[in-house]
Amino acid sequence: MTALPMAAPAPAAAAPAIRAPRRALLPSTAVGTLAPALLVSAGYVDPGNWGTDVAAGAQFGYRLVWVLALATGLALFLQYLSARLGLASGQDLASLLRTRLPRPARAVLIPPILGVLVVTEIVEVLGVVIGVQLLTGWSTGSSVAVATALVVTILVAPPGVARRTVYTCLGLVGAVYLTVLFLNGIGDVVAGLRPESLPPGGIVVAAGLIGAVVMPHNILLHSALARDLRHAADRRDGGQATPARLARLSRRSLTTTAAALGVAFAVNCAIMSITASGSSSGTDLAGALGSSAATFGAATTILFAITLIGAGLASSTAGGMVSADVISRLLPSFPAPPAVRRIACLVPAALIAGSGLPQVTVLVWSQVLLTVALPLVLVPLVWFSSERRTVGRWALTPAVRGVAIAVTGGMFLAGLASLLA
Repeated sequence: MTALPMAAPAPAAAAPAIRAPRRALLPSTAVGTLAPALLVSAGYVDPGNWGTDVAAGAQFGYRLVWVLALATGLALFLQYLSARLGLASGQDLASLLRTRLPRPARAVLIPPILGVLVVTEIVEVLGVVIGVQLLTGWSTGSSVAVATALVVTILVAPPGVARRTVYTCLGLVGAVYLTVLFLNGIGDVVAGLRPESLPPGGIVVAAGLIGAVVMPHNILLHSALARDLRHAADRRDGGQATPARLARLSRRSLTTTAAALGVAFAVNCAIMSITASGSSSGTDLAGALGSSAATFGAATTILFAITLIGAGLASSTAGGMVSADVISRLLPSFPAPPAVRRIACLVPAALIAGSGLPQVTVLVWSQVLLTVALPLVLVPLVWFSSERRTVGRWALTPAVRGVAIAVTGGMFLAGLASLLA
């Protein structure tokens, strides 16, 4: 993918207003794009991905690899649009929703967006709980207590510690599953890249794969991270970032995001290969892994559990950052601090973990819900990215805007079709 073309500026278009954020997600000196790419990539290997990858591999082998590849390509396109919006406007999508939309539109959009954030946080925390259960065999209560301690410890840690935790966990997950992919061979994965009709019963899992990759909270996160880069660039250039610097940041954002999503795609393929190589169709993660133990050794479940905890902590930390940032902008007077909100999300996660509901089924359907909810953030993203008064010369061309609208509609229809299947 190459950098998107910029429309020529309208003669009377004014430069967009730049307002400094109340708090930054990145250090004030950050002007690079690797940190945003890594933080965003945490959402592409979260426990929701684990569940859909395991379900896809167990039920359909490698036949849905092409869906995963398509979702990753679409995610790159949409994440790039989100980064462009933050760089061009100096504002994040959540702030634009609150300040630029009329009250009736805010009343329709904001509550379900907040609901989507809650669902995402519950799934991320649930992944940590399940990982602890897989690793230790402890009861739900003990596993929830350990998961709570891990999540809250990272929440109350200084921001630098939280970011390093994300990077460390992502490094662990990447190293393990790239090795798994190498040992298992990539021939079947490559063969699965060839598009084919969905197998019977595959629409729900396919929609889950899309929702697990193209996540609403990641779109919100990337615009906020790019906003911070814009303000850092403004300070470096003495008050207003030069067009040349913004263009460089845009290109680097595309490159680093593509690299991060490429690694995330490989990790997801590796997770899918663990169950695709067996014959299990289990609806809990431990059962789904059971048939693969002979292929990957007795350490399969232990390794899977450790990396699932790492992925859950990474995505939970990054998700907590974006949730706190979004809530502070959509609901400036909301009183609950991030730690209190995350502990509250542990309650439904604990109830789900102890309810006996099939873990894989819960994770898959949570991602289907995210697919259906995607237009809540994608429609405003495309709208603001097309407004010259918001992004100036960075406004989307009609062709790119048409593609973005088609992608938004297609994802919504995929989610709707899965609900009706």
